[in-house]
Amino acid sequence: MANQNGELKVVIALKDGKASVGVQAPECDPVFFEHKGDLDAVLGIVPDFVHVARKRWEKTKLNPDCKTPLPSQAKPAAPPKASRSGGSSAPDSQPPMF
Repeated sequence: MANQNGELKVVIALKDGKASVGVQAPECDPVFFEHKGDLDAVLGIVPDFVHVARKRWEKTKLNPDCKTPLPSQAKPAAPPKASRSGGSSAPDSQPPMF
C-alpha cells in the first residue's frame, strides 16, 4: 500500500458549513473531497478520506497525462484594414447624400 506508514498531508479548509479536504503523500497526486458540516464532523470522516486516497494510490499514484493537443501557438492573421479614402463612391443602390 502506498505510504501506509509514511508521510501524509491532510489539509482542511472550512467555509459556510462546508469543508474541502485534500490528502497527499509524496510522489502521489493529491485526492480531494468535500463534506458538509463543522470541524468535528469533518475530523470524524478524515480517516475514511485517507483510506480512499490510499486505495486510489494503490491503482495509480499519479493522474494520467493529458493527451489533448495544445492549441496553435501561431499568431492569428491580422484582419484587413478598411480603407477610408474619400475617393470611393457609394454603391449604386444608395443615392449620394451630398
